[in-house]
Amino acid sequence: MAQIDLNAILQQAQNLQKSFEESKEKLKQETATASVGGNMVTATVDGEKKLKEIKIAPELLSEGDVEALQDLIVSAVNSANEEIEKKINSGMAAFAGNALGGLGQNFNLNDAADMIGKLMGGGKK
Repeated sequence: MAQIDLNAILQQAQNLQKSFEESKEKLKQETATASVGGNMVTATVDGEKKLKEIKIAPELLSEGDVEALQDLIVSAVNSANEEIEKKINSGMAAFAGNALGGLGQNFNLNDAADMIGKLMGGGKK
């Protein structure tokens, strides 16, 4: 019967965790921008879904329609968040496909974090 090298398995788990954390950090640096209302309002968010920039066309302010402006801002931010979510999901699916042997789109990020954490002696990371 073949002997299992637990140290090698642990080392692989540590390498996987490091690669996972590096991928998450890289994705935090990503940005997504969305424009609405014929480019009257543009929002940019980062990989942590934090609003980094909002641009409002000056002519929109001169119209004085506060409710329309508010709606456009909400729409732009929501659209930018949807775009960054797509980038994050795509990036993590690529990580899963490359680092975990082709799990790809069927890969669940939360399950992987939990699995890695358990291998490393803790809970979800």
